Amino acid sequence: MKDLWKTIFLVSASSLFMLSLAAQSSVAIDTTSIDDLKEAERNEEISAISESFGLSSDGEPVFGAQLFQGDFKDLSFSGFNPEYQVGIGDKIQAMVWGALQLELDLTVDPQGNIFIPEVGPIKVLGVRNADLNEVISEKVKRVFSQNVEIYANLASAQDVKVFVSGYVTRPGLYQGFASDSVLYYLDRAGGIDLNRGSFIDITVKRGGKILQKLDLYEFLGSGTLPLTQFQDGDSIFVGSIRNTATVMGQVSNPARFEFIDDQVPLYQLLELATPEATATHVSIKRQLRGRQEAFFFPLDEAREIPIEAEDEVTVTSRHVPETILVTITGEHEGEGQQVLTYGAILADAIARIRPSSRSDINSAQLFRESVAERQKQLLNQMLDNLERTTLNARSHTLEEAQLRLQESEMIIRFIERGRQVQPKGQVLLDNPQAAKDIFLEDGDVIYIPQKTKLVTVYGEVKFPNTQIFNPEYYIKEYIEKAGGYTDNAETDEIILIRKNGLVENVGTGRWVEPLPGDEIFVLPKPDDKTLQFAKDISTILYQIALSARVVIGL
Repeated sequence: MKDLWKTIFLVSASSLFMLSLAAQSSVAIDTTSIDDLKEAERNEEISAISESFGLSSDGEPVFGAQLFQGDFKDLSFSGFNPEYQVGIGDKIQAMVWGALQLELDLTVDPQGNIFIPEVGPIKVLGVRNADLNEVISEKVKRVFSQNVEIYANLASAQDVKVFVSGYVTRPGLYQGFASDSVLYYLDRAGGIDLNRGSFIDITVKRGGKILQKLDLYEFLGSGTLPLTQFQDGDSIFVGSIRNTATVMGQVSNPARFEFIDDQVPLYQLLELATPEATATHVSIKRQLRGRQEAFFFPLDEAREIPIEAEDEVTVTSRHVPETILVTITGEHEGEGQQVLTYGAILADAIARIRPSSRSDINSAQLFRESVAERQKQLLNQMLDNLERTTLNARSHTLEEAQLRLQESEMIIRFIERGRQVQPKGQVLLDNPQAAKDIFLEDGDVIYIPQKTKLVTVYGEVKFPNTQIFNPEYYIKEYIEKAGGYTDNAETDEIILIRKNGLVENVGTGRWVEPLPGDEIFVLPKPDDKTLQFAKDISTILYQIALSARVVIGL
């Protein structure tokens, strides 16, 4: 996603810069036109890049999207199927031996004939490829009844031009062979529009009449694709999406699926999504009368349940594990991992830890993968909002546009660094007694810190360092011994990270006394005089400090 948004910004920013240069030669600046053009271009780039990842504009994977990545249009002509019917302009190779010896390269003429010397014209238009050799041999042997053999086969097909229209990325007229598949021409047109086009409502027309209707889900599900022999002027029309529902969770193909009728049996979607072997249940979220309802069923009882438009189906497993695995890190002398019964609490794990003389059990910290994932989601949401706000910012003068361009470049770099941050997923244990009753989850990590007499100072100070604890020092003394604040320091919101992981915003911290093992963290201060979104950036910096214990600069 980071690279995706970077691409979006660079395209939008470069376009804005070129518009700014053009505007310098004009007396008046039409800022509305510039802004509208930026917005349209940005939306086009978002849509194009999303589709390159097989996603709709709202970020949902679309079933079948990976069909159109250029693989079909790049395939060279590889021969004819037996059902192919000979057409005008096709090339036929014929070899005659025996009493008459000939090697012929023949072209089907506008009357549908080929011409063989001493035999004359032979009608081959509409003949099946599988029958071609027999038809030609029969005609030759009427003239040469004895001691003449012939072998004929199709060499190449006549080029045809086919219209591709409807909800595809690049509607137009495309050249190919008569024997090329529908997928070839759709791929030439950039594939189906993932936001509007249907994978199950595709029509091939000839002379204004429907020649064939195709459902690509049949191809994706079973490999079945009806063969179409194209002629000049044929058209392929991709209809619009009618109804969709998503199937996620424990399935091999999580995606958005479409269907034509108002309802579709769940099993039809599950056949495409392919539940995993461990899946046992299914939940269905549905909007009913303006509010969301949820239903939960055993998977084997839910096959015939009707799915409606906009339903969200999640396939899950209700398997309850008998044991969980917890990792113990930090200062201790016991095993690095504990296998506990499902339902064990933190106190159970603590009781089994063999501490060393330097272990500070009372400051134990708990880290959880699900918490880290949620922290990452929240951080990405804030970064997405900042990016969206930055790219949508409007400028009313040329000078302001140039200033905003420079500012946007700096903010986008900040957003890129922010996306690389990996939250730690710490569960804060600010109430030691209550914390011991926390249920543990599989994969939890318990960290046992060392007993220490040190205090660490880092962030926006001149000389980040670790100092010996002094009971007479407040935060300001520790910062002074770290060289004082940098010019970029946020001096009114000092972060104090306690030894047990608890994070406190202590303001200036003037009269706050750190304890042994604490960390003093000074955030950078965005320049609110020049940066349009300084407040948003400050909030993100604070959240990064809370979740990941790192500081990133602008």
